Amino acid sequence: MPIFKLINFFVSFFIFLNSNSLAGEIQTFDKKTDQTSVKYLKNKIIKRFQPKKTAWHLKESPHFKIYHESSWSPASIVIELEKIYNMMKMDISMFSPWMMKEKEKVYIYGTKKTYLSGEFKPPSWSKGLAFINKKTIVVYDSGDMSKLKAVIAHELTHLYFEGFFGEKFKHPPQWLNEGLAVSMEDKSYGKGPWHNALKYVSAERYISFSDFFDVKISQLDNKQKIGDWYLQAFGIVKYLFNSRKRIQFKSFCDLIRAGKHVEKALWTSHRIKSLGDFEQSWLKWLKTYGKEKENSSDFPSASFNFVPVKMTPAKKFKKFKNFK
Repeated sequence: MPIFKLINFFVSFFIFLNSNSLAGEIQTFDKKTDQTSVKYLKNKIIKRFQPKKTAWHLKESPHFKIYHESSWSPASIVIELEKIYNMMKMDISMFSPWMMKEKEKVYIYGTKKTYLSGEFKPPSWSKGLAFINKKTIVVYDSGDMSKLKAVIAHELTHLYFEGFFGEKFKHPPQWLNEGLAVSMEDKSYGKGPWHNALKYVSAERYISFSDFFDVKISQLDNKQKIGDWYLQAFGIVKYLFNSRKRIQFKSFCDLIRAGKHVEKALWTSHRIKSLGDFEQSWLKWLKTYGKEKENSSDFPSASFNFVPVKMTPAKKFKKFKNFK
């Protein structure tokens, strides 16, 4: 009898140990399962909200590397980009001699939706981005080649002109930067909507020159005021910069980059005495603007009543994993 009791004791003790061990293993398994589930859900959420990687397709032209999202690039994009380059070369190469040697990168999203949700994270209102340090612009295909060319010309101007100021660790005044960009944008059409707007807009809508050069877009509170500001910047640049005043305009920009006030730079480069004289001369010029014989345009005379292309200010470039 004592032997049987002893055997029963050991058997019971063995079962007790194994049951505790099994319970521990089950508990550990449950914890691991819970941790795995949490980790799985966390990764799923992160993946869901992370920008999707875009499958870029590369096309090269003599002066550009063109990355397009769609399987097929926008029709004749290589030819059109080279046309833009040749158009801008005469006016802009004096600010960026490197454009003659290096290939700029142009990223073209297939739609506005993929552009806004893509890895470059643009503001919802923007139509294009310029990354100066990487000599790269980002746009999207709206299905209208004329508009796409205009946005590309605008952004390339920012790329070249801001790079010129960046050599001295400066940034161009907003009116000068946007005025020149809009000028190149308009030129991509031949004579486009900004050209027509400048012919017909009322002079009362413009800001006095004594205030204009200090006004920032962020200070304007409605679309018409913003549109008028862009138009005035465009008009001032058109007055200061044409084929006969190329050297003068370059001198003016050199002086602005060196930190000279607008009034001082105007006197040195264009022999304009004061902002008051500048305004009077400009308003007088506006009365004759566009009166010369010109080719007909597809744009109606009232085409100034629109929201201008809004562009993203140059920012420090962020490295993206799939950025080439």
